[in-house]
Amino acid sequence: MIAYPRSRRKIVFISPRVQGGTALFFSAIVVAGAALFSWLVYDHIRLALWDSTYRGHFLIRTPYQIVDDIVISHLAALFVGVLAMSFLAFFLLMRRIRAGIRRVAEVLAMSAEGDLSTPTNAPGLKEIQSFGEQLDAARSHTLSGIREIREDLAFLRSGSASPEECRSRWEDLKGKIGRVAP
Repeated sequence: MIAYPRSRRKIVFISPRVQGGTALFFSAIVVAGAALFSWLVYDHIRLALWDSTYRGHFLIRTPYQIVDDIVISHLAALFVGVLAMSFLAFFLLMRRIRAGIRRVAEVLAMSAEGDLSTPTNAPGLKEIQSFGEQLDAARSHTLSGIREIREDLAFLRSGSASPEECRSRWEDLKGKIGRVAP
């Protein structure tokens, strides 16, 4: 039995702009939490050490014993605060993404029913808005192709063309139809 080497999975970004912005958003939450933590811990430890110098040698405690309650309580608050803000940010991002995708899906359903002129105007992230604009461009291109086909059909129905011109236009019309509806 031949053993084939396993190929390692690669992490593939769907869109670096989407994932990069989201990663920066969550990183900003962590940095803000760390800054708040360091400011509060520094302030409270400074006060605790200042108070302990006034007590002098009457209460002999190590520096760790003086500040351990402060550090532990602030670390717990940091963990809970960053976790809560991350969950909140996650749910807000999901809500914005879901609203944009819902609008794109509605527009695609309208396109399936024949409405190619209603703009997408997708709310949410810039990438979803960009996708909506690309979808609008594709729909307007399809709509212009359909208008050209209708104009050619109206000309062919009028019967004002010679048989050779009619045959030539008919061949062009079949090509246009093939490009719109393959």
